Amino acid sequence: MRPGSILAPLLLAAALASHGAAAETTPVEVRLGLLWPDMGPPGSRLPGSDVNAELLFGPAGSDWAMGLPGWLRWAAAPRLDVGGALNSAGATSQAYAGLTWTVPLATGLLHQEDGLSVGLSIGPDLLGGPGTPRGLDQGPQLRLGAEIGYQVTPLVGLFVLFDHVTGGPLVHEADSLNELGVRVGLHF
Repeated sequence: MRPGSILAPLLLAAALASHGAAAETTPVEVRLGLLWPDMGPPGSRLPGSDVNAELLFGPAGSDWAMGLPGWLRWAAAPRLDVGGALNSAGATSQAYAGLTWTVPLATGLLHQEDGLSVGLSIGPDLLGGPGTPRGLDQGPQLRLGAEIGYQVTPLVGLFVLFDHVTGGPLVHEADSLNELGVRVGLHF
């Protein structure tokens, strides 16, 4: 079965399953972007680019986190993320879910409502396609991400994302996939 054929139903099911609890706390954020897979030497790079879409839901149970000091509040309030990427050359398409922590770095840089933040994410990833690196086509993988962003307005943000997908210690001599990209975030 092709990863692209399971991507849309998987994302829809995860979004519907998680939306009930998340919708009661804070709005949903949609991030759309373009990723470049495999940042290796030019002769060994994977073909194509990835079109990425991700839903981020508000932190569940964030009421108790409000009692924590401000510098620690972000750690107790991760957001659920559900996303996927379709590769333009049919290689390394993926679906993923996990948790994202966002740390505000600065606010009011150019105007009162803007801000700079860094985000960290972790979760399982389903990766596949004809160009998938050896060891990354053997079931769920671990996806780690880091993102730095600028919140232009309360509703629009711009982000630079780095993702690392690996089988980790579960797969002997496995390759990994590194992606770099840019995304736009829209709050609803």
